[in-house]
Amino acid sequence: MGIGNTTVAAALAALLLDVAPAEVVGLGAGADTAMLRRKTEVVGAALARVRRSRGGAPCSPEEALAAVGGPEFCVLAGAVLGAASVGAVTVLDGLATTVAALVAMRIEPGASAYLVAGQRSRECGHDLVLDHLGLEPLLDLRLRAGEGVGAALAASMLISGLTLRRRIGRTAL
Repeated sequence: MGIGNTTVAAALAALLLDVAPAEVVGLGAGADTAMLRRKTEVVGAALARVRRSRGGAPCSPEEALAAVGGPEFCVLAGAVLGAASVGAVTVLDGLATTVAALVAMRIEPGASAYLVAGQRSRECGHDLVLDHLGLEPLLDLRLRAGEGVGAALAASMLISGLTLRRRIGRTAL
């Protein structure tokens, strides 16, 4: 597909977690070795630009979004914060949604209590971000470009489990 969201996600993750681009830049939706090298260079240049402009000082999550994020990451982070503010759970899918959740958690640490990792993707950096969020995925589908399939399957599992628990609770009375 090549829409670039894993490049932006990698840049945000590297900036927020203070790691090297090689730790978070992956193949995305089918990049080859040359493209992977180019993505790593682009993320490295973006990080160097931000760090240079800030004199090496760390970024707030809002500053990181403004510096290397895109509007889709702002919307996703806002959706996580909005859901958490009303006590609703957000089921995460791949790297992009998980990095947006990292941004949200950095803005409001309490939001982490409302996060569920739906699946573990094959994308480089996803495990690192999941570990930082303290999340263990429900599924290990190893998808790269799942377009929400992992989150949809995990959400269905959660709903089925809740339904079963309610039914058992009623019959136990």
